[in-house]
Amino acid sequence: MLGKELVPILRMQAPAKINLTLDVLGRRADGYHQVVMVMQTVDLVDVVMVSVNRNHQTILLQGGSEEAPPDQTNLVYRTAALVQEQAQLPYGVEIELDKQIPVAAGLAGGSSDAAATMKALNRLFSLGWDDKKMESLLARLGSDIPFLVRGGTALATGRGEALHSLPAALDFWVILVKPPFGASTPQVYKALNAKSLPDPLPWPEEMTPEDIPEEGYSANMLKALRTGSYQAVLDAMGNDLEKVTLEWFPELKLLKEKLLRLGCDRAMMSGSGPTILGFTDEEAKARSIAEILAKETQTLNYRVMVARTLGREEADEWIVDCCR
Repeated sequence: MLGKELVPILRMQAPAKINLTLDVLGRRADGYHQVVMVMQTVDLVDVVMVSVNRNHQTILLQGGSEEAPPDQTNLVYRTAALVQEQAQLPYGVEIELDKQIPVAAGLAGGSSDAAATMKALNRLFSLGWDDKKMESLLARLGSDIPFLVRGGTALATGRGEALHSLPAALDFWVILVKPPFGASTPQVYKALNAKSLPDPLPWPEEMTPEDIPEEGYSANMLKALRTGSYQAVLDAMGNDLEKVTLEWFPELKLLKEKLLRLGCDRAMMSGSGPTILGFTDEEAKARSIAEILAKETQTLNYRVMVARTLGREEADEWIVDCCR
């Protein structure tokens, strides 16, 4: 801090993502899986506070959680280091991370924190990077991070880093239930034992909506989104990774059944899990179901949350300038 001079801070809200669909087309020659996903941001958020410190050139990270400690392994720190390297930043960066999104939950909390950090640094240092530039850099750190730069509703292909914005899903409510254990994404993909794909691939690596196979969940979801029908969106949902994670953890199957019995219109797993999602188009119903489920699972240390779908325009507005 420079005496009485005010130091600009950006307070960024980093939203969680859920999967509306997840198709695994197979394992590529480079070892990665070719996926097709429709992803959606929701208003369950972490908060990332980013400021410039002209007295040093180091990265100082505070906050986080036991599962996401404020050290050099944290995606927020790694993102700041990447920006510092790419932009040759002349000053240090101070970041405070308030974690609300569960870790290892299939909700991309760490990825969203990384995207928020890059957007904040881009703005604080007037770097002039557009979304494509930031997405390209963030893809080096994780396949699902680029989506969190733009948020809203999007088709993700390739490893998950090639993005195409989609018509926004209708507003609806999601009950998110995170059990007290995690699921390793690499292990889930490995256990899926997906078929090997030819090299070169039979479609572009970065597929467009026109390229994706017609028989998958995602193709049906694209059609559903165009209709603007909530029921059509529900009917199109699906996740290829459920067959692995739900086999490992049979209690997740029971959790899906419980959400449906309580009145959810649909229930499925997000990402590689283990978070289970219940969907409804009524806020009051969502909060009532969450309250009942929280009481019933209290002794099991489940975390039960309620969120609303979040469009890209709303996500872009969740930036607050302040100073200290």
